[in-house]
Amino acid sequence: MELRIKTAAVLLLLTATLELASPEQAAIISMVSNNAESKMPDARILKISDIDPSRATPSTTMTSSATASTPAFPEQPVASRVCAKGQAICIPSNYSKFDLPNETLTVVHVGIDIKDIPKIDDQEYSITLNAFFVVRWTDKRMLIDKEKMDQITDAPDGWIPVDVSFIKEFWLPDAEILNLKEFKTLDVLSKLEGLWLNSNFEIMYAVATRITFICPMMFNSFPLDVQVCHFKVGSFNYPITKMVYRDEFIADEKQIRSVLDYNVGITELSKEEKLYSAITGTFSVAGFELTLKRKVSHYIITYYLPSGMFVIVSWISFLVPPDIVPGRMTLLVTVFLVLVNIFNTITTNIPKAEGLTAIEAWVIVCVLFVFGALIEYAGLLLKMKLATTRSFRRCKEPSRNGSLVLNGNGMQSSAEEKMAEKKIMRAISRRRQKERKLHHRLR
Repeated sequence: MELRIKTAAVLLLLTATLELASPEQAAIISMVSNNAESKMPDARILKISDIDPSRATPSTTMTSSATASTPAFPEQPVASRVCAKGQAICIPSNYSKFDLPNETLTVVHVGIDIKDIPKIDDQEYSITLNAFFVVRWTDKRMLIDKEKMDQITDAPDGWIPVDVSFIKEFWLPDAEILNLKEFKTLDVLSKLEGLWLNSNFEIMYAVATRITFICPMMFNSFPLDVQVCHFKVGSFNYPITKMVYRDEFIADEKQIRSVLDYNVGITELSKEEKLYSAITGTFSVAGFELTLKRKVSHYIITYYLPSGMFVIVSWISFLVPPDIVPGRMTLLVTVFLVLVNIFNTITTNIPKAEGLTAIEAWVIVCVLFVFGALIEYAGLLLKMKLATTRSFRRCKEPSRNGSLVLNGNGMQSSAEEKMAEKKIMRAISRRRQKERKLHHRLR
């Protein structure tokens, strides 16, 4: 009899535990109770309803009251919520991250906080930005307890940082960057990103990125060129009737660090540029206009000034007497070769253009000036040679009044011919003396 009472008490406790346990635990408890029943077939299993309250033990009464006060299942909406910040921000059970927050018109704000421009590739027509990519939108399907939100933050409607993993539960904009070449997220110990929410049902997501996008460039006026590039962000799927992109802010050009040979200017996109037409419709875009004006001082000092000085040096050769052929010719040829070398260096280093660039046209004109000086000196030498030849022929002509003398070989000779030869020899000697004096002065 005593054994039966003990067995009944154990089964009573198992029954009370079964009502509070999970399905897996309940299966194990049922297996144990069935085991006990099989070992004692004659034992009578007591239930809570069979026990007289006046005869119940304290342990039995406590178990019964605990069982009665605990609900069998929690409420379904509370169990299916996903919450953060002590249930101050929750996502309801019927939330769908595949649907737009506002089926009428969803507004997405985009901001690009540019920190520096590390590279502008003239060969591949691309620009690289180090920036924070910021996106903000409103989703009123969230459940927000404003009293708890006010306790968390001091400022009303202030942004509250939330763990980034919470963003997986939200709807995210399908942002597309037009003419994108590469998009890299930066990380240190983990990805540099953040998520913030406020009591106005607004969500803001920011990530540190390195963005490289394509910009069509024209270099016909190089290095006096000005490049205008457009950075545009818009929706990939939804047209302007469903989703509108707007600028969160425009980056301040004065805060951009750049060691490039460009002056950077950033302005807002025009109204025409904020619309993008595709096969599936017209899309709304946001972004900015990037103006790159090249710094000319480097090119003036490196190319323009030296080439212009060489042309002036070639003009100095006009002051050298034409009789001094080695000095004048050496000067002009050296300047000509230096300018040709400068032209080859420029064509190798500058970006490609459809035709001649401004700096190439400048160097070509400089080369033509020096080449013209060479042609002028060559014509002067030719004139001098022709004059000498004519004078020499005149000296060899026999005088009509002179007597002809036959030498031993039968050749004609005259006294005037001998006098002409003497004059030529004297003229040559005088010229040599003048050249020697001039060389002595130049030294």
